[in-house]
Amino acid sequence: MNKNLLKSGIFLPLIFLLLPLAGEPVNSETSLPHYFTAEELLNKDSVGRDFYETEPPTAPVRNIAEFEQMQGVLIRYPWGISYEIIAEMSEDAVVYTLVRDQTQENYVTNQYNNNGVNLNNCEFIHATTNSYWTRDYGPWFVAYGNNQIGIVNFPYNRPRPDDDDVPLAVADFFDIAVFGMNLIHTGGNYMTDAYGISASSDLVLEENPLLSQTQIDSLVQSYLGIDTYHLIPDPNNTYIDHIDCWGKFLAVDKVLIRSVPESHAQYDEIEAVVNYFSEQTTSYGTPYQIYRVYTPDDEPYTNSLILNRKVLLPVTGSSWDDDAVALYQTAMPGYEVLPFTGSWESTDALHCRAKGIADLEMLDIRHYPVNQTIFENESCLLEALIIPYSGNEVISDSLKVYFRVNGSDWNSVPLIHQSSNAYQALIPSQNETDLIEYYLHAVDQAGKSVDHPYMGSYDPHSYTVGSSSPLQIQPDSLYVELPPDSSASNSLILTNTGEVELSYSIQIDSFRMDYLSYTVDILLRRTETVHLEIYDAEDNFIRSFEFENLNPGKNSLPIHLLDIYDNPLPEGIYKYSLRSPSNQITGKIQLK
Repeated sequence: MNKNLLKSGIFLPLIFLLLPLAGEPVNSETSLPHYFTAEELLNKDSVGRDFYETEPPTAPVRNIAEFEQMQGVLIRYPWGISYEIIAEMSEDAVVYTLVRDQTQENYVTNQYNNNGVNLNNCEFIHATTNSYWTRDYGPWFVAYGNNQIGIVNFPYNRPRPDDDDVPLAVADFFDIAVFGMNLIHTGGNYMTDAYGISASSDLVLEENPLLSQTQIDSLVQSYLGIDTYHLIPDPNNTYIDHIDCWGKFLAVDKVLIRSVPESHAQYDEIEAVVNYFSEQTTSYGTPYQIYRVYTPDDEPYTNSLILNRKVLLPVTGSSWDDDAVALYQTAMPGYEVLPFTGSWESTDALHCRAKGIADLEMLDIRHYPVNQTIFENESCLLEALIIPYSGNEVISDSLKVYFRVNGSDWNSVPLIHQSSNAYQALIPSQNETDLIEYYLHAVDQAGKSVDHPYMGSYDPHSYTVGSSSPLQIQPDSLYVELPPDSSASNSLILTNTGEVELSYSIQIDSFRMDYLSYTVDILLRRTETVHLEIYDAEDNFIRSFEFENLNPGKNSLPIHLLDIYDNPLPEGIYKYSLRSPSNQITGKIQLK
């Protein structure tokens, strides 16, 4: 036998095996697991070492939530999801695919074209990556300053420098600002409600040992506008400790938490999380609506992706898949819930492998739903901010509140412009025990249309009309004149002469209570404590007061111009500061 032929016969097939498939580019990206490799564990201390920290965004800052409007979704080639999922995403949103270079882009475009992906909704971002977990290393979007949208970057909690730089590449692609928050983190362990509340597992504390929780709270407040940051012991006892493996914010006032049978090893820990959220207050000032999805064999049902009006749900062929779909349909009325199989694990599924790209020209409605009793024969005042991030004007005759009574047909009242982006509407008075459902609607000149809550008529806000309003007095104020530094005591008796007799006694102790004529309004995001500080014209501190547990919405607070001994202050100019976790107001008062 010819030895040269033998060598050729062996060598040529080996060359063939090493060649890529026809038309497929060679991938230089390392295929890394979700967990730390042995080498990465040795290099763990390098995480965040070269991170570039910046000043935080200009206030006010608002972290954009997953369930808000997205213009697209970020994935990476080589993929961690199927063509079927990518094609579904591309129906209504732009699929932004991370590729290394033009060669990869050409190959991916061809594959998309051959597999039913809508190429009209495909764009490519050239960036080298280490893995396909775009959720974990991808950008976090914030609205800030003068109605701008930018990206907050953070040190990714893996020593994977290419992945860690992806937020910078995305910011460069969209030509938007990027802000460096020096907090080691990962997107799979973070969820926010868009109104100042976020949650993670306590992995954040473990991975930032040099920071106290107070310092962490300060960072997320400055960079993300977060006033309440829940750091919760992870109940799953796995290597990952990501919150999206067991929980998910579905809306501002809805949270999904997995459930397991009592025989499950983590039953007690998971139920402790449920008990924790049951004791918390939402940004709307209400208890959370807690939904449970059954995961007896650690199915990844909480690891879903909300993409505008769709929920992409990872399923495994389990007998509990249909129940998971039904649970999402119940918790999220109006959404299209779409189940997909894949190479899912309990610690790694669809949510981990895709990241929403916020609509950079979104039309946003900021509104706190009715959270107080509206009485019979009393109109309901609604307030909202309507912000077109496109810079286009809103269409005035599109601005409406749609409402219905006891499930009847929908009616509407206009949202009336007050100032800047502020609007008000009045729902007419209704009868006692009537159920009022409502949602807000707006359209801008860029064609953006939005409802609040997000799904509008499918899942509206609601309130029930209470019994007749407490006794109302006309006139609603009394004029009392006293000489300076004098005092007097009187009793005022008010009696209702109707069918039910009521008697109110108000004791007035007047020691020159000039300060009662000074009030200031402050808007609160949730039940909060407000601190009042009084200074003289030279900024010398005089006294502080505290108003505890004020309700969400507008509160009118008295400015107490008294010294520490409750004596009235002399005439002059005084400064005040009202401060809560969600707002701060300063001003001056001239006391004559």
